[in-house]
Amino acid sequence: MLRLRDYVNVSDDYSLPETMQAIVLSGVGEQNIRLSTVEIPECGDDQLLARVDAAAACASDNKLIDQGSSHPLLYGWDIAKYPRIIGHEGSVTIVKVGKNLRNKFSVGERFAIQPAIPSGPRQFKERYRNYGKGIRKLAIGYTLPGLFAEYVQITEETIEAGCLLKIFDNKIPYFAAALAEPISCVIAAQERIFHHVKDSVNGKQRIEIGLKKGGTALIMGDGPMGFMNAELAMTHHPKNIIVSGHHQERIKLINKALEKRAKNQSINLICILSEQLEETIAKITDGNGVDDVIVAVGDPNAHEDAIRYVAPRGVVHFFGGIPFKNRIIKIDTHKIHYDEISVVGSSGSDPSNIVTTLEMMGKGLIDPGNYVAKCGGLDAAIPLIHASRQREILGKGIIYPHARCPLFDVKGWNPKKEGEFLEKYLVKS
Repeated sequence: MLRLRDYVNVSDDYSLPETMQAIVLSGVGEQNIRLSTVEIPECGDDQLLARVDAAAACASDNKLIDQGSSHPLLYGWDIAKYPRIIGHEGSVTIVKVGKNLRNKFSVGERFAIQPAIPSGPRQFKERYRNYGKGIRKLAIGYTLPGLFAEYVQITEETIEAGCLLKIFDNKIPYFAAALAEPISCVIAAQERIFHHVKDSVNGKQRIEIGLKKGGTALIMGDGPMGFMNAELAMTHHPKNIIVSGHHQERIKLINKALEKRAKNQSINLICILSEQLEETIAKITDGNGVDDVIVAVGDPNAHEDAIRYVAPRGVVHFFGGIPFKNRIIKIDTHKIHYDEISVVGSSGSDPSNIVTTLEMMGKGLIDPGNYVAKCGGLDAAIPLIHASRQREILGKGIIYPHARCPLFDVKGWNPKKEGEFLEKYLVKS
């Protein structure tokens, strides 16, 4: 595997081309996405230039494509005038280090990226509404350079915020590191869930973080994030995990992937269609309701139903974001007041959650290959985005920017398969 060996071994004399290819968004709608040839970004004194090894498509990309410059994270940036490279889930290798960072970073180091950057803009302030004043959060693949590209400029905002997370275990493949961010969002979400517990009737209450141990957890949604939530829910050791969705094929896929592990941990895994949900909950919980509900879909009806399904003193987590125009839902306040349920939510993760994710991958506690349904080279990125938008994909899609290969279906993606793919389809820069 000479081609792959040369790719993996990055040294200080790494040769950069003058141009690269990238997926660029220049307006509202899928028709304004292009695979374009652009100049290689410069590397400033306080910046890094990185090779993008793998990037994943996310449902959040759809919101950016549909909203364009009106997207909240663009803050008025005119993408028709200043097009953006999109993509915010990925893994990178440093190929150039700015002179002021050479005591902190080295060529050849690998990193995962936290794309939500808690910072205001340092560059191009004139492109932001109100000259960027009041902005406290930027994002990779929005106004900061994105990862559907052969190379990416890592700017001061990302570095100073600690959002570049080093991969210490080289056994972690490129695709797994690219999935560290979405998986970390699941870890962060489940850490938002909490329960008041005590050891005796008159004992002092304490708070335990996470899904209720020995309880019943419900994951609403059979997409990639529902799948991830179901697997990570097992780390909290509930007695029952119910996964519901509208797609029989996806439900079967989740059940097949997780049933052995669930059995080994004495967890009762129940994967069903949404229409069976109410009856199943009543049967499993004797009509009491579930202890935890994670709503991993952006459907307002599902968010409202979750309130009905939760047991007294249970927790509902709104994980999937509802489109802006449908964001107002009805909630029975008696469930909150009299049943004392808690409603929480999250929309991302903390860098520490990515560190935890990488550690869990290294220990074999997470199998990210379970989630990969399609792969391809950079030329397959637009077809992947289209498949995601049309819900024609049963899991996550991985793009290898330095390969050229049409989009194809995969099952059980792993380091060996990734290596064979790269050996065959890598192209010279």
